[in-house]
Amino acid sequence: MTGQSPLSTLSSATLTLIGLLSLAYAGQGSAQGQDTTSWSRDLQVIEVMLPGFYSNANQAYFDGRRKVDNPQPRHNLLIEAAGDGFDITLSAPDGTVMSNQRWSLAEDDQRRAVRMDISDADGTPLCPVWWTRDAAQFSATSDTACAEGIDSPDALALGEQQFWWTPRGASDAAVKLHRARQFTCYADIPGVGGGRDIPYTRYDNLSLHDQGAETWFVGKDGRNLGLRLFNVDWPINNYDGYFTRDSLVIYVIEKLDDGITKEHGYAFTLPEANRIGINLKWLLASCFMISGKVDTPTM
Repeated sequence: MTGQSPLSTLSSATLTLIGLLSLAYAGQGSAQGQDTTSWSRDLQVIEVMLPGFYSNANQAYFDGRRKVDNPQPRHNLLIEAAGDGFDITLSAPDGTVMSNQRWSLAEDDQRRAVRMDISDADGTPLCPVWWTRDAAQFSATSDTACAEGIDSPDALALGEQQFWWTPRGASDAAVKLHRARQFTCYADIPGVGGGRDIPYTRYDNLSLHDQGAETWFVGKDGRNLGLRLFNVDWPINNYDGYFTRDSLVIYVIEKLDDGITKEHGYAFTLPEANRIGINLKWLLASCFMISGKVDTPTM
């Protein structure tokens, strides 16, 4: 019919359906208007990235090798999620605690950043820092007057594999810590191979991390033997015209009667590898993050 509205030709059921769909889409549109701030999302990521065990063994070793004027001693850093924050333990390799702290995160809308409040073991507040996102890392700085010293970080940097801690008043002396991975090892003496049916003794359940840690056992002959893992992050090349690639290294070591530690040999592989082994024939050692007893079989 001339002049008739198109809607007038539709059935009442069709019009009802159109109305319901319109309401549904309108509801979905309003539900999507819940964008958060970027620092709210950053807080969630930092909460996941922070916990772990870190060591600056790599820095300490290469500071000595490079003859740095003020080489960093070795530090271990343990960050544990606890309640609504994190317990922080900074220690020497022998376990001597250098600092205990408590960190807690909060959104800071005024600063448009993640605020991290820091207190010492007694609960005394130290200077807060503010985290912001950089290229593939987060960085934190403090802008308040703080006493100098390692207890009071002036700047922090957090990446997937590293955590840098710059003490107050020491901008050129960051403690460059690497995230450690935990391995379990065993050693067989002798190092049987090739399917030979030769008796051997296994020393297992040896535990260590890959940032220069060592694990020790006493052989049947009384020798004090050990393994060391070191995930080497080269800051230099070891000769001209060559790019020295990072490596995960396993060492077979022994403590001699005169107190000297002897290296019997080492093997290396890609730094991201989750297992590594070495066979010196008189000793075979294998270290892994996932045991073959529980790993998923593959072709």
